[in-house]
Amino acid sequence: MAPMCKDCISGFFKDDTPTGRETKIHGLNTYVAEPPSGSPKGIIVIVPDAFGWRFVNNRVLADNYARKGEFLVYLPDFMADTAVDPSIMLLLDNFYKSGWWANFMKIFYAIQASFHFFPFIFHTRDSVTNPVVDKFFTNLRSASTTEHLAIGAAGFCWGGEKVVKLCYADRVTASGKNLIDVGYVAHPSKLSIPNDILPIRRPISAALGTRDFQVPVPKIEEIRTILEKKSELKHEVVVYEGAKHGFAVRGDPGSEKGQEQMVEAEDQAVAWFSKWF
Repeated sequence: MAPMCKDCISGFFKDDTPTGRETKIHGLNTYVAEPPSGSPKGIIVIVPDAFGWRFVNNRVLADNYARKGEFLVYLPDFMADTAVDPSIMLLLDNFYKSGWWANFMKIFYAIQASFHFFPFIFHTRDSVTNPVVDKFFTNLRSASTTEHLAIGAAGFCWGGEKVVKLCYADRVTASGKNLIDVGYVAHPSKLSIPNDILPIRRPISAALGTRDFQVPVPKIEEIRTILEKKSELKHEVVVYEGAKHGFAVRGDPGSEKGQEQMVEAEDQAVAWFSKWF
């Protein structure tokens, strides 16, 4: 299992303006993006990266899923308002600059970054957040207003591991209903491979980059091999050449290839969920 790395909390901001709304769903503050038609094909729940439900990139992603796929998209606050402040990305930019002044300031940038990052690690540990995630999906599956809709989960970085495990056979309600019908993950973090991949029993799609410290190329091939051996399991593994951790959410707007891969990963998710809904 790779620890969370600098790529988990670095990247770029989107310039887009989110068009959804905030509300409370099953006890959690939630950003909601609704399909243009008003008639959703299904529900997508985004389990986000370390920047959480308020991060503009995550909200714009929810909007795009809703618009492109005619989905009802929920982006809940699974972190109880302890997500990493996105301003840490600017701190990291300064930290990695060169020159005598930049070198002198590194210790101050590092201290500032630690005030952002370490509280997140403590407050979002599995023993705290796993019950929150399970309860939300259990309530969503059981609610009379949504029980008739298919449920998909899209996980990124921190949320990627959560979605992988939501695809296990034992993640069900008290009445035996699957918490989700289908999963999608992009650049998941903290995975123990092969142990976290072997129990997968729900359809799953993965978007993985060849320059991702969290899931390096040998581990990508191991994931692919494990899933291919499950002849009854519908799955896909799409590899993005040269893509780093975070590419599907926080891609470089100055990189044409980076922007293309971010859109391709978005379209991969929409096509995957559309196949099942």
